[in-house]
Amino acid sequence: MRGVAVVTGAGRPTGIGFATARALSRDGWPVLLSDLSLDGMALEGLPGGTEVATFAADVTRSSQVEELADFAIGRFGEIGAWINNAGAVAGTGPLADVTDEGWAKAMAVNADGSFFGVRAALRRMAESDQAGGRIVNVSSHAGKSAPAHFSAYAAAKFAVIGLTQSAAAEVGVRGITVNAVCPGTVETPLLDEPAGVWETMAEQRGISVEQVRERARRANPIGRLIEPQEVADTIAYLCSDAAAGINGAAINVTGGQGMH
Repeated sequence: MRGVAVVTGAGRPTGIGFATARALSRDGWPVLLSDLSLDGMALEGLPGGTEVATFAADVTRSSQVEELADFAIGRFGEIGAWINNAGAVAGTGPLADVTDEGWAKAMAVNADGSFFGVRAALRRMAESDQAGGRIVNVSSHAGKSAPAHFSAYAAAKFAVIGLTQSAAAEVGVRGITVNAVCPGTVETPLLDEPAGVWETMAEQRGISVEQVRERARRANPIGRLIEPQEVADTIAYLCSDAAAGINGAAINVTGGQGMH
């Protein structure tokens, strides 16, 4: 089983998406990196010897996700793996204060974007001459255990797991596996964005962002936050032939922050 591996939300060199592209490329996959914009997307750090392409697409627009899939087919001939990594923390704060816009953004990027990606991938895999395929959706620890003040984000990530399970039950017989990974708190710059994870938790608890960060590290059984490459390596394994028997799973990469 081969073809290109498409990775959405891969534009940040310090993020899970780029680390995933690096892990898949290391395993011999041609990779197609996609994000909202290609501005500033640097491909340094990807292993040499494998084919790499980029394509700008907004995952909240189904037409653009279809264009991404068409580009993948036109450039590489087959889609062997599709990783729905693009995500956004939105609609944070007390539920009574969440705006329609915040709720809509959380759902559009995380839930709608994953649905559009799964659908686009399955349409092309169904037309392919090769057997099987791999789809991996990036959910979250919050998609299993919802924290206070993250209602929109948690609901969207719960939806990603439901989508994963239903799709897996439908297409497993065709040799296509659909799984999710559920990262815990991952050490990326996204944590520091305004109204992001650290700021929301600091406001909720009445402490500083640095205190929140340190408490999160100490609270994790492994004594630290998760690194993007650890999530990426799990995704790469799920895309491998060795993972053919794993289907419909939502695998924690949390260090023990989540254990179910």
